Amino acid sequence: MFRLALTISVSLFLSTFASSRAADVDFETQIKPIFLEHCSSCHGEKKRLGKLQLHTPESIQKRAAADEHLLIAGKPEESELYQRLVLPADHKKRMPKKADPLAKEKIDLIRLWIEQGASLPVATLLEEPAPKEEPNEEKPVEKPKRERLPLPEVASADAAAIEKLHSAGAQVMSLYADSPLLQVSFALRSSPAGDADVAVMAAVAEQIYSLNLAGSQASDEGLAVLAKLKNLAKLHLENSATTDDGLTHVAGLERLEYLNLYGTGITDVGIAKLVGLKHLEKLYLWKTKVSYEAAMDLEKQIPELIVELGYDHPVIARKRLTKQLEQAKVQVEEATANAEQVKQELERAKKSDEAAKKRLEEIQKEFDSLDGDSEPEKSEKTETDKPETDKPAEAEKPEEPTETDEAA
Repeated sequence: MFRLALTISVSLFLSTFASSRAADVDFETQIKPIFLEHCSSCHGEKKRLGKLQLHTPESIQKRAAADEHLLIAGKPEESELYQRLVLPADHKKRMPKKADPLAKEKIDLIRLWIEQGASLPVATLLEEPAPKEEPNEEKPVEKPKRERLPLPEVASADAAAIEKLHSAGAQVMSLYADSPLLQVSFALRSSPAGDADVAVMAAVAEQIYSLNLAGSQASDEGLAVLAKLKNLAKLHLENSATTDDGLTHVAGLERLEYLNLYGTGITDVGIAKLVGLKHLEKLYLWKTKVSYEAAMDLEKQIPELIVELGYDHPVIARKRLTKQLEQAKVQVEEATANAEQVKQELERAKKSDEAAKKRLEEIQKEFDSLDGDSEPEKSEKTETDKPETDKPAEAEKPEEPTETDEAA
């Protein structure tokens, strides 16, 4: 009893913090901000080390489709994305690289996201852009959104029944502080839950609001206990042994809002049993045998339901590749037109080059045809041709005096 009391006290004390981790993790509001803050510098839009980009659901889906070890839904310890986060701080493969390790609460949140199926909002990837409104175009009247059901009011579960769940390897936590509603998970057991394990839920059937049976090996008959969980809003059955017959026990859960059937043997026959779940908002069918047509038909029958078939579903892949093919064709046409334009410019350049060379040859010929001796010769002048210059007159010698002059 002391152990039970201690467990319940700790759960209630931590419920405010833990409820954000134990509730269904939303990629857009909880996981994507972590990736953008701590991972996008190396694995984002501009840089993709190891060919990994984590900035959009589409980029993650692409890489996950090419690398089956990146994200293994329901198994964080086997998912490389999680493994890299929990390596020793000095390990060369520890992520984030050359930075402080992520805070424990962020690592735990990523772990829980993978445990719950690593769900990504892939439906939005194929949405066509909204058409531009004409100036006088009337906006269509929006349908009012479906109101969420209020939380059910129930009495607190019997302590002995909760202890049995703990003994069966289940984690049990209050939905929020002091709430009698419970979140129950068998996903972290050392071995997959079986029929006997899930059967103990019958004693707290009224209080279970969220249930995680990811990876369980309970048979379809063993899942009969699900029909008793009338207040169940969220159910994880990803990678479990559930088949179409098992969904018979889910068909009457009128409050169910979330159902994850990733990696199960469900077919069109199984999801046809879900038509009566009018409050179902999200249904994950990635890696199942459900056809695109059946999934879209179910969306039409349940207002506001979003069915996720996964990035690599044949029809989804065909639609995506068809769009990419059309874009590639446009790019080829543009490249061909550019190549033709360059070709024409090259032809013009060649003609211009040839004309310039021809003109150069003509000028050179004309120049070479000139007589090289046509310059007038310079006449040589002889000494006789030179004009005589006046020589300086010699000084006349004075005449010697005669005798007469002397006498005088």
